[in-house]
Amino acid sequence: MFFRKLIQTGKFMPLVLIALSGALFLQTAAPVQAEEVRRFFIKNLDNKRFDTRDQKGGPFVMSFFFTTCIPCYREIPELYAFMSKEFPDVSLLFVDPLEIDSKADIRKFAKKLIVPSELFYKDSMGIVSKRFFKGGQYVFPTIVGLRELNYLFRYSGIDAEILAEIKNKLQER
Repeated sequence: MFFRKLIQTGKFMPLVLIALSGALFLQTAAPVQAEEVRRFFIKNLDNKRFDTRDQKGGPFVMSFFFTTCIPCYREIPELYAFMSKEFPDVSLLFVDPLEIDSKADIRKFAKKLIVPSELFYKDSMGIVSKRFFKGGQYVFPTIVGLRELNYLFRYSGIDAEILAEIKNKLQER
């Protein structure tokens, strides 16, 4: 059922390639040119609202995932630990845009990864996620950093080199 839904929506190839080849998603990790993103808000699993208007020029980081994403099992705890240590005051959002994942699935996923569930957001209608993926073609995991709705960085996957780049970008004023 899961793969049939992905095939029907045209999202099968990016997900399978990433899930099957950890090397592939790291080789394709590259920043994008700065582009403006429209304002948005999204609610976490506890119904607490994150609104870009409340960021007051400060950066925030979003990681797009789904609950059966193999690389996400490694990257979400790694990104959480990195951000908690290096940038505890920067908002971190783990956003699941797939209809197939329920809030209960995401809570179980967060618990399994030992990452606080209040950092997880369900983009049920895909309204927020569509602003970051052209044509609805999702690549997981994707990590995006923004300041004043401008891209600081965008990566598909992380490793030590990318974490160093993220650190440099978040420190820039």
